Amino acid sequence: MNNWDIATNYLQCEQNKDWNKFHSYVSENTGKHYLQLWIDNAKANKSLLKDYGWACEALQGRYKNRSAILLGASPAIHKQVDQLRELQDSNDFVQIGITSGLEFMVANGIRPKYVMIADADPKMARFWSKMDMNETKDSTLIASVCTHPDMLKKWKGDIKFLCIYTDNKKLNKNLRKWYGEVNGTGAFFHAISSQYNTGAAFALTVLETPTLIFVGNEAGFKDMEVGYYPDREDHKDKQRRAAHLDIYGGVYYTNHSLLALKQTLEDFLGKVSGGGYFFNATEAGIFGVSKRYGNLPWIQQLTLNMAVEQARSIIYTGSPMYQQEWVSRPNLNESSYSGGCHV
Repeated sequence: MNNWDIATNYLQCEQNKDWNKFHSYVSENTGKHYLQLWIDNAKANKSLLKDYGWACEALQGRYKNRSAILLGASPAIHKQVDQLRELQDSNDFVQIGITSGLEFMVANGIRPKYVMIADADPKMARFWSKMDMNETKDSTLIASVCTHPDMLKKWKGDIKFLCIYTDNKKLNKNLRKWYGEVNGTGAFFHAISSQYNTGAAFALTVLETPTLIFVGNEAGFKDMEVGYYPDREDHKDKQRRAAHLDIYGGVYYTNHSLLALKQTLEDFLGKVSGGGYFFNATEAGIFGVSKRYGNLPWIQQLTLNMAVEQARSIIYTGSPMYQQEWVSRPNLNESSYSGGCHV
């Protein structure tokens, strides 16, 4: 049984009513705005599959038993660029970026081996407006078949496709019609609600990296005024924010969209936690922690330096340098923390 089958068994998406209910709600809400665009894009991209192929067929097990570093786009990553630049040359690690953070990465000398994209809207080209696209020639774009063709045309490196599950029967029927054995496996790829989250599933199930290191994934704002991206303003900055517990037991702020993405990734990692080690090395934010449970036991909060050392120990010895007890922190009482998440 390969990693694709193992992860599918872990998730048990078709049998998990709560997961299906949540995903159906997200798909229906998003589909109201993007369904026809998804269909049009998927049809237009059909011819490109012959030139580039499926990610799941071409890359299965490519980084087996090594570690993936998931590069987010939050301000915290500002402090880590020097080390990330050094790590990109290590055979122990593979770096996976996202569309919205690529311009910042490239400007700081970091070229992820893989970049995730699932944007149907051509407006997403704004993320690359200041970037020399020739800088992408050594990176592979992992693209949803529903990605807007204009985005794919800009890319200078290799492209590999994913056919991501949706809850829309019309779209799924068309995808099977146009793409036959979707993903080369006959099974849709897991829908994890964002490019960053999908990158985690891609690393675990396709590249087969059992150790995931998350950076640049604050999932919130350190105060009520700061923007989310380190190099530009964004519409997320204007959405209503509310207080949330941060990884240090203090107060952070988040909004509906960021909170949903955080919880979806946490839930996915919880379902597959028997198959890997997950280190949040963002060093800030709210990922991996909740007011009710404290630190989630399947996501360790580490500095980037320690996450790298632990990952290397796992790669070369099969286990961490030390086996920390993964238990939830005691609940913080209302006298020490009165925020809660009320978005």
